[in-house]
Amino acid sequence: HLLSRRQRQMCIRDRSYMVQSYCQLVEQRSMSSYSDPIRQILVTIDASLTGDLSLKRFASELFLNTSYLSTLFKKEVGMTLTDYVNANRIEYAKKLLRSTLLPVQDVAATCGIPDVHYFTRLFRRITGMTPREWRR
Repeated sequence: HLLSRRQRQMCIRDRSYMVQSYCQLVEQRSMSSYSDPIRQILVTIDASLTGDLSLKRFASELFLNTSYLSTLFKKEVGMTLTDYVNANRIEYAKKLLRSTLLPVQDVAATCGIPDVHYFTRLFRRITGMTPREWRR
């Protein structure tokens, strides 16, 4: 028996909602071990890799001392804020390089690194290869 178009759309919407709900639950559980300031920073980084993701900005927004926030971030996350941001930017770049035909310069800008030469050096340092080599 075949489902009507409306029934198929409802099934797809329901599945999408279930997947979103599950992902939110997993994210909440995985974030539960972090303090509130660190959780806020991680959510902000996940939401946008192109904005100002500096320690100074986060410390100012959270009304915390930069040294304290830096120490707290490293203690809870296991790496510095800069290393975390760069690792996330490069992970996103790897996905874009594999799934799109965007030029490397556009991938770099999309990942929040407008200087393509710096992006290439950072990409190589983290992955061991250049963005072009990764794409092949």
